[in-house]
Amino acid sequence: MPSHFHASTALDTSADAAFAFHSDPRNLTEVMPPTMQLVSLNTDGPAQEGRMIELHCRDWWIIPMRWTCRWKTVQRPRVLVDEIVKGPFALFVHEHRFEEQGTGKCVMHDTVTYQWGRSWWGRLVSETGVRLYLMLLFMYRHYRTRKWAERSSGAGTPTTRP
Repeated sequence: MPSHFHASTALDTSADAAFAFHSDPRNLTEVMPPTMQLVSLNTDGPAQEGRMIELHCRDWWIIPMRWTCRWKTVQRPRVLVDEIVKGPFALFVHEHRFEEQGTGKCVMHDTVTYQWGRSWWGRLVSETGVRLYLMLLFMYRHYRTRKWAERSSGAGTPTTRP
């Protein structure tokens, strides 16, 4: 039985801009925690249904992680869904939803459906260790996305007065 994780955050940017940022796999390094190092990234470009992404990372600088993912759903500017094809999980589907909140603002929702293993042991690991890992990972990812949104919108930039 799969587990589910959800996190959301308000952004000072449009849903379209947030969608564009998250649909480009080259921006992964912008939201990766400092404990994770990108070793290689192979893709043919931004999100497109069916397009593949191959990632090789090192978590905590030593733990190798290899993922092959596919963009499952791409509906600009509202929905991006990627799913694991090959990697450390039996099931891993990551859905980004961008909800417009007026001019230049949106709420980003991340929902992950995942399963680490198929036995009671896998369920235990999914509901404890993996859930904690996802909480920390998305806390950091949302923090970095908010910082990116502030920079891209010019918010927080001091203005010069005559």
